[in-house]
Amino acid sequence: MADAILSSTVQVLVEMAINFACGKIGQSSELEKDLKNLRRTMTLIQDVLHDAEKRQVNEHSVKHWLEDLERVAFDAENLLDTFNYEMIGREVENQNQRKRKLDFFSFPRSDSREFHSNMAREIQKINANFTSINEQASKLGLLQSQNVARDAPAFMESRETDSVTVDTSFVGRDGDVSAIVTQLTATSNNETISVLPIVGMGGIGKTTVARKVFNDPNIEKHFEKRMWVCVSEDFNANRLFGMILQSLQGREPEAKDREARVKKLKELLDGKKYLLVLDDVWNKEFMPWNDFLGSLKGTSQAKGSWILLTTREQQVATITRISSPENYSLNQLSDDQCWRILKENAFGVGEVPDGLQDIGLKIAHKCRGLPLAASVLGGMLRNKGTDEWQKLESRLQILGGGENRYIKEILKLSFDHLPYPSLKKCFAYCSIFPKDFEMKRNQLIQLWAAEGFLHPNPREKMCMEEVGNEYFTILLDSNLFQDAKKDAYGNVLNCKMHDLVHDMVQSISESKTLRLKEPIEADFPDKTFRYLAMERSDGQEIPPFPRNQSFRNITTLVLLENRSIDDGLITFLTLLRVLNIASSATKELPESIGKLSHLRYLDSSDTPMETLPDSLCKLYNLQTLRLRDCESLTKFPSNFKNLVNLRHFDFFPNNESSDLTPLEIGQLRSLQTLPFFNIGIETGRQIGELRNLKNLSGQLKLRNLELVKSKEEAESANLIGKPNIDKLRLQWNEIHNSRNNDSEYNQVLEGLHPHPNLKGLIIERFFGDRLSKWVGELGRLVKFKLQNCKNCKELPTLGNMPFLRFLHLDGLDSLASIGPSFYGRSGVHSGSTSQGHVNLFPALEDLSLDDMPNLREWMEATVDDGTVVVFPVLHTMRITNCPQLATFPNYFPRLEKLEIRKTQNGSALMTYICSGVSTLTRLSIWSVNGLTKVPNVLFQNNHKLAHLWLNDCGDLTQFLDFSFESLEELLVWDCHSLESISIPKGRKYLAALRELWIKSCNGLIHLSIPQISESESDSTSSPFSSSKLPKGKLCSLTRLVRLQIGPFSETTTELHSFLDLFDALPPPHPYFPSLSTLFLYGWPHWESLPEQLQHLSALTHLDLSGFGLKSLPDWFGKLSSLEELKLYKCEKLENLPSHRSMTSLTELRGLWIRDCPLLKERCNPVSSSSSSSSSDPMSEWSKISHIPLYCN
Repeated sequence: MADAILSSTVQVLVEMAINFACGKIGQSSELEKDLKNLRRTMTLIQDVLHDAEKRQVNEHSVKHWLEDLERVAFDAENLLDTFNYEMIGREVENQNQRKRKLDFFSFPRSDSREFHSNMAREIQKINANFTSINEQASKLGLLQSQNVARDAPAFMESRETDSVTVDTSFVGRDGDVSAIVTQLTATSNNETISVLPIVGMGGIGKTTVARKVFNDPNIEKHFEKRMWVCVSEDFNANRLFGMILQSLQGREPEAKDREARVKKLKELLDGKKYLLVLDDVWNKEFMPWNDFLGSLKGTSQAKGSWILLTTREQQVATITRISSPENYSLNQLSDDQCWRILKENAFGVGEVPDGLQDIGLKIAHKCRGLPLAASVLGGMLRNKGTDEWQKLESRLQILGGGENRYIKEILKLSFDHLPYPSLKKCFAYCSIFPKDFEMKRNQLIQLWAAEGFLHPNPREKMCMEEVGNEYFTILLDSNLFQDAKKDAYGNVLNCKMHDLVHDMVQSISESKTLRLKEPIEADFPDKTFRYLAMERSDGQEIPPFPRNQSFRNITTLVLLENRSIDDGLITFLTLLRVLNIASSATKELPESIGKLSHLRYLDSSDTPMETLPDSLCKLYNLQTLRLRDCESLTKFPSNFKNLVNLRHFDFFPNNESSDLTPLEIGQLRSLQTLPFFNIGIETGRQIGELRNLKNLSGQLKLRNLELVKSKEEAESANLIGKPNIDKLRLQWNEIHNSRNNDSEYNQVLEGLHPHPNLKGLIIERFFGDRLSKWVGELGRLVKFKLQNCKNCKELPTLGNMPFLRFLHLDGLDSLASIGPSFYGRSGVHSGSTSQGHVNLFPALEDLSLDDMPNLREWMEATVDDGTVVVFPVLHTMRITNCPQLATFPNYFPRLEKLEIRKTQNGSALMTYICSGVSTLTRLSIWSVNGLTKVPNVLFQNNHKLAHLWLNDCGDLTQFLDFSFESLEELLVWDCHSLESISIPKGRKYLAALRELWIKSCNGLIHLSIPQISESESDSTSSPFSSSKLPKGKLCSLTRLVRLQIGPFSETTTELHSFLDLFDALPPPHPYFPSLSTLFLYGWPHWESLPEQLQHLSALTHLDLSGFGLKSLPDWFGKLSSLEELKLYKCEKLENLPSHRSMTSLTELRGLWIRDCPLLKERCNPVSSSSSSSSSDPMSEWSKISHIPLYCN
């Protein structure tokens, strides 16, 4: 299949050479004739490539001709690029010497004539080679193709797809999802971990079904934690634990070794029921799987956790299945279901044109029930006419073989139908990435540009990046790329390839791309690689770089982990265009890096480098320099401005105090990416450096704005002239200069007026008293954050913004009122409805008001006439540390999540909330004073309230007779005045309850929870704190996993409350059969433990704290499942249970002793060894010598 990319490679190389020759004609009188001859010869060759592409499959001589042409074109392109490099270098030198501007070829350099002469000879040699190639084409009878479209794409009408909102391949799988969800949430599962494999051939939709299950609301409710890991072919336990941690924490784990990662997982998962999806598993060996599963089981002892696994291999399913009677096998879709998928991809929501329905049904039948095939074929047929549909249907008729071969042939058809040779090269280049790799859109386009695959299109006025974005969209619409993820602004950030697509792209690129895991001992005489990624195999060191002839023409090199770049490697790889050493061990770039004259992409992110060599500034062709997360970097070379072709400088220091910015960056007129600019006072670092950087796009953060003195100086940045910046962050320093005049700050902000295309704006530590009018005029704004602007006394008008979805107001110390000006008036933007109503904040979804110590009122919106609808789609709101806020709007028609923290007027706020809000599903009230009770009307109005948190509400005394029908989670913490909690009788009130936490409520004297049957109970964790709990109220919580009792009131004289909790259900029901973790707090005058503890057969973790007992009872030996025992602050405790009882605890893995001085001394092995006998009654060491001991 490698033949498929050969002709595209040749066409791209020839196109590059022609473009260069055309661009330099007229710049050199000495070389103009040779360049014109070269252009003419290559154009003749280009005209026969179309015929050669068709004939190479069946004619070996044509294939050999293409291979010869590829070699000559590659050498030509590199030579011409060297010529271009020399030209740029001389131009840079001239600028640095500040000489008068002259044409390059009239420079008075002593070596100019020799250089021209050498270049003329080399171009003549190239021309002779191309002439020979052209003569050979004539002998082969290759025909010139007339009117063949050149490789210059125009914008296509295409729709953006998103794996979250448009998942066409999910058609026909609702029954599968429902069945799997039912099995995972079944109440009868008492295993710690169960495994359910989803088995099916490639392209049948296993990952899609697993993703749908993962995001199902019932799954979200049932499992406390959910993790998604894409395993692929590298089944390495340490790697998997790292990926699980990343899924849990949302960031790369700090721990690198396996033991540390498993320990961290235990911290995060201990006592929790979780779902882990292992997608795309290939490992068929039992030992690696058993090793992984054994460590995973130790992270949580909660019952009911599941692993949902997807695989193509029946053998994988056989060795992994636990507690599942059989695998879950996916069946193929029907023809009608395939037609629905195909239609969605070909026409979106549009109608099917006349004449295509019948053809489409035939094509759908050829999909053989595979959703991937239907998606890819639909993408191929987008914007195509009847003839193309008929041709495809005819081609599908001749395809044969089994399903695996058949789907590969369909994918190959999709590749063949890509419209441009350079697009095929871009797609083939993706073989450099491993399976399931998340390809970042911007980086991928920059890599394509570095390899020369993207040519500007003057006709459409498209730069390289725009061509690359168009290519990316075509591949996404064709479903060769999938699983696109978008940011809040609608921009696609990254995507993946299906593993079958990855297999296909590897097969067409096998002669050019190599991902090397093991040392190379032999040469590849028939291959000349261009792209090389060196990576670590499972448990192995990264192999040494192969220095044989097959690798001399490498243009892309990716080094990982413990490898670093050195002089020898640079000397060998002189043709490098892409060098990626991100996250490698490279501590410094060698000075010889400046010799890589062809280099266009350098990624040194996340490396320990402190400085960059001066020779870096000789990389005149460099287009992309990535230095993310280089925390040790202290300075840039002084001649950074010499990188005149730099388009993307991706440097963003995580350290807020960093003042790193290259000098005179304004000289780099081609810059498009500059996420960070630190303003200085010296020449070359002032804000005016941004004036001529008109092509900046994406994100821009400006720091040290306090150094800007006037509106005119701020205007010198020309932000309004930068239409492609979509995210702007304006930051003043906390410690500012002595200016006390607010108007100066106001004027500077006025001068920072951005282009109206802006979508995201953060204004931070601004010291003026008002915001500029332009803030309220940004009609495309999606996110706005105003942070620590302590002098700001009023807010701009924001209610008229049609696209504003996220609004965060934080640290506005001087703001006293939110009034009518905040909302705006009627008749503006798109807020007016056809009924004459006015929608204010028509798109706002998320609103935060934080740290506003003087905010007293938040007024309702009003209009002069008509009807106003405010916040029509707002679903999340947070109000934090606004202690004086007393008035509050009471109409939020779609509000679902509300969090109120640190306010003084709790009763007033709750009154406003309860009177007008009826859609809450989650309510959190933290540190709210003045709240004496939770009004029952809150529950009556909000029938879907599922989560209620009350924390540190010091005035709360009662929580009575609230309706409990929808509540799934109730947490009451640190409410020390709370005396009574009462739940009405009736089985419906506890039907949905899953978690009940009542902790550190030391004044609680009455807790009324009605008796329920076993089938109605679904609690999973329930810590309690009270001085007295009534008898027989919790014994039916048979699924209780985690329980905390205490701390109790000190006046309590005995444990009768705790004993009552453990009243047994009628036989044969055991005590709390699922309870695995128990925290029990006592007082020094309590000299015994409740005997009911011995019946907790499922208990694995026991913490005892503050008791006055002297010995642990012998019935401890009955706790057969106990794995961890922790003893805290038991100052009188001297003796453990008997030796026989301790040896009965066969699962015990650790004993913790803290602040138990007598027992600690008796368990000391040193003291025991000095004793004359191991049976010394003063020694406890002999009882625990086989158990890990942890003493503090």
